[in-house]
Amino acid sequence: MPPMKEDYDNIEEQLKSRSSDRLKIPTLDSQMAKSIEHLFLLSESDLGVIRNGGRRGSNYGPRAIVQTLKKMAAHKEHKLAEESIRGKLSDESFNEQQICDTNSIGKLIENSPNANLWHIGGGHDHIYPLLSALNKEHKNITVINIDAHLDTRQDSHFHSGTPFRQFANECKGEFKLLQLGIHKFANSTSTYDALAKGEMKIYTNAQLEKETANFTSIPSFLDKELFESKDELIVLSLDCDAIDSMTMEAVSAVNHDGLSLKSVKAIFSWYYSLSQNKKVVGIYEYNPIFDSLSCKGARSIASLIEAFL
Repeated sequence: MPPMKEDYDNIEEQLKSRSSDRLKIPTLDSQMAKSIEHLFLLSESDLGVIRNGGRRGSNYGPRAIVQTLKKMAAHKEHKLAEESIRGKLSDESFNEQQICDTNSIGKLIENSPNANLWHIGGGHDHIYPLLSALNKEHKNITVINIDAHLDTRQDSHFHSGTPFRQFANECKGEFKLLQLGIHKFANSTSTYDALAKGEMKIYTNAQLEKETANFTSIPSFLDKELFESKDELIVLSLDCDAIDSMTMEAVSAVNHDGLSLKSVKAIFSWYYSLSQNKKVVGIYEYNPIFDSLSCKGARSIASLIEAFL
């Protein structure tokens, strides 16, 4: 028997009423800035990926991730806000835009001093302006990067594969870089060269599996690798192509031998247990154009965020 018209009466209004149960992430305004607990900075440009020879579409990633997050249920009152940092599209303006983004992020951090930061790209090049902005306040920075690629290329024209070497060349203070999930087949030999400033330690998937007893002791492994100090800021960075293709096919470089989502969640959980007051997490390279109809990539990334709100 086909449904009757009256079967749909008031259903739309009833469904709309459920929005009150979901996470709300309004656009940041000056009145709420100082009380925000979690600030989402959206760098909606894929120019760095294009300059690196990658596939277009990661500029849509930040908005897709936040929209997916907004569909999740809220079980308490949250103080969340988002702000978009839009990159210019002309190739000639890339370096200038990185400076502009650094200044924009710096002002947002200054105006929201108590907020944990979720920086969502776009290409991995966007971590450079984030680190540059943080470096104005924190001289000693450690980055834990979960990635298939080192992103330390020595190309003279910057892109999504150069941000860590670019930052190391300019860092004012001490810079440490811990690279997790790296694949030799995805990196040229020159990317392994020492940084001009700072220290880089590299663990392939196989090495990480061995060091963590098949990923069961990630916290103790990371505790041994990192030494917290009062003046050191630890930043967590995830390039989504670090995640196994069974979960994450929506990236420019699909990883046939990546980390499981469970392992990545364990690293996130360890990071959020650290004693430092402000947490800074960057998530990059998700490309919704190549996601499945179920949006499993966006939902996986949103789950990494929602667990710590």
